[in-house]
Amino acid sequence: MYDGVNMTHTSALVTVATLLAASAPVFGQTASVKPETIRLAGRHYVADLTDGGHAELTLDPRLQTSTDEVLRAFQIPYGGAVVVSIPDGRVLAMVGRSAADPRLGPADLALRPWAPAASVFKVVSATALVESGLSGATRTCYHGGVSAVLADNLVDIPAIDHRCDTLAFGVGKSQNAIIAKLVSRHLTADGLLREGRSFGFDEAIPFDLPVEASHLDVPADHLEFARAAAGFWHSTLSPLHGALLAATIANRGDMPSPTLIDSAVDGTGHPVQLPVAAPRHVANAAAAIEVGRMMELTTRIGTAKATFRNKRGQRYLPVEVAGKTGTLAAETDRGPIGYSWFVGYAPAEHPTIAFAVVLGNSPTWRIKATYVGRHIVTEYLAEKADRTGTRLVAAR
Repeated sequence: MYDGVNMTHTSALVTVATLLAASAPVFGQTASVKPETIRLAGRHYVADLTDGGHAELTLDPRLQTSTDEVLRAFQIPYGGAVVVSIPDGRVLAMVGRSAADPRLGPADLALRPWAPAASVFKVVSATALVESGLSGATRTCYHGGVSAVLADNLVDIPAIDHRCDTLAFGVGKSQNAIIAKLVSRHLTADGLLREGRSFGFDEAIPFDLPVEASHLDVPADHLEFARAAAGFWHSTLSPLHGALLAATIANRGDMPSPTLIDSAVDGTGHPVQLPVAAPRHVANAAAAIEVGRMMELTTRIGTAKATFRNKRGQRYLPVEVAGKTGTLAAETDRGPIGYSWFVGYAPAEHPTIAFAVVLGNSPTWRIKATYVGRHIVTEYLAEKADRTGTRLVAAR
């Protein structure tokens, strides 16, 4: 099933160059890490600090290097990925690589919202719907909605509404008409905007490097409001924010505060006392659990099934992964780009990592973000098995 939208409306064009070179303010704490000094030293990543000090970073060498290698090997035009630990928010990988412009790195492609949020925004919409009183089992009848949301998708037309499915199906399959119709009937534009702000859109993400805020615009127009809820235009997302969005659902409604510094000394060699930031409460636990179940359908029956299961429905990995895909095609000043998102967490039953991957592919794309997401989980599980001496076997 097509997950996203083919953007042809000139007012909705998203340009990589514009997003990366935008003069929008950079939000977050004053940078304490000099990003150009991040380097691998033995078994740890380290960096210099702006005050002359030195820090050991939270980056996991295996996850960091292997994720970067995937983007390099497949010559991704634009790619960013972030992995965070749950519940402490330690950033385990922060990757940005561009075959189209090698000057771009993690600061550009992991910490800036250079891509539209696309259908990843359905996680926010589903959370708002559940908090308004709906459940994953809420059903609606619909037609269309494969690659667009039209005015007639928001009303009942029994003659052509040949399918009736649940909100959970709408999230797992990324069925635009289901999400748009339910949101148009049960939420308001102001209500969805409040939910988006609760998830951190248009707000600072405190971090050890500058982070540009993801953007959200929820129009008052009824149709455009429904389109925004389904992920059509109106929102951007950075990989760091995408990973935190997934971590919020995995962490039962509390968004971890991300951190890159594990330990530090100042310019005189004295240990630095690092602040411990409290998580941000976003949604009630029951709603997060319900939305998490919907996200599990993405890899079981939905838009990421082919990446995580074989033709007999058997999973490739020894654990379940919950996630949300997003795809969108846009004409940009550098030609057509196909954006591919995958945000998620694992293991689905007892989450310990959350991640986000976004790729900006050319029309002759080689991999989707789900492939990189599976790679991340595979590497994480392999490293965990090496540390504990256990053997992980995929379910059959």
